Amino acid sequence: METQTTQQRDVHLISQLLENIYFKGIFEGDTALLSTVYHPATLLFGDVKGQPYAKNLKDYLEGVKNRQSPKDSGNPFKGEILSVKAVNSIAYAEVKVTMYDFIYQEFLSFHRIDGKWLLVNKMISDIADETGESFKKEQNPKTSLMATMTILPGFENQVKKGLDIMENESNKETGCQQFVVTFQKDSPQKVIVYEVYDDDKAFELHKNAGYSRDFFELVKGKIEDDKIEVVYLTELTPVL
Repeated sequence: METQTTQQRDVHLISQLLENIYFKGIFEGDTALLSTVYHPATLLFGDVKGQPYAKNLKDYLEGVKNRQSPKDSGNPFKGEILSVKAVNSIAYAEVKVTMYDFIYQEFLSFHRIDGKWLLVNKMISDIADETGESFKKEQNPKTSLMATMTILPGFENQVKKGLDIMENESNKETGCQQFVVTFQKDSPQKVIVYEVYDDDKAFELHKNAGYSRDFFELVKGKIEDDKIEVVYLTELTPVL
C-alpha cells in the first residue's frame, strides 16, 4: 500500500510539473522556467514533418529563446497529458502538444535526482499530417502572400493611384486582415504588397472583386512583363 501511495504521489508531482512548468514554459517561451524541469544533459530526438530531429538541451533552449512564443503569436496552443507512470526513481510521461501547424506526440523520461524529478530524455514525433489536416489549417487557415511588380517609367502616377484604390477597398473586405502597399527603398519602381486573408476562399473573393479586376486591367502595359509575381507565405514555426 505504501508503494502504491508513493507511486500515486510521484505521478501527481510529475503531472503538476508538466502542467505548471513544461507546458507553461513552452507556451510563454520562458527558457528560465523550462530549464528547471530539464537535466542539463538531456537529449532530444525524433522526427518533424518526416525529417530526423536531434538536439542537445543548450541548442533547444536557444531555439526557444529566439522564436516567437505561441502566447505572443496568438496562435492556438494545447498541452495534454495522456499518461504518466512512475516506478521508484524513474518515470515516463506520454503527452501531446499542439502549436502552430504541428501536433507533437511525445515520450518524456524522468529521473528523480536529489529528491527532484527531472526530464532526462525527450522523444518527439510530429503527427499533424497523420490527422488528414494540420491543426493550423483547421484552427487558423489564414492565407498570407507577397505580391510584387515593377512599374515601367512614365506610368508611376497611374499605377500608384490604382494601388491606392486597391489598398483602401481591400482593407474594407470582411475576409481581408491586412493589405499593405510598399515600395522598395532603393528601387522606387518596385512595388511590394503584403496581404493576409482569413482563408483561401477570402483571397479568391478578393481577386474577383470589381476593383481588383479593374486594377489588373489598369496595369496592362504599365508594369514589367505585364507580370505580378505572388509568393505565398507561411509562419516560421520552430520545433517544440
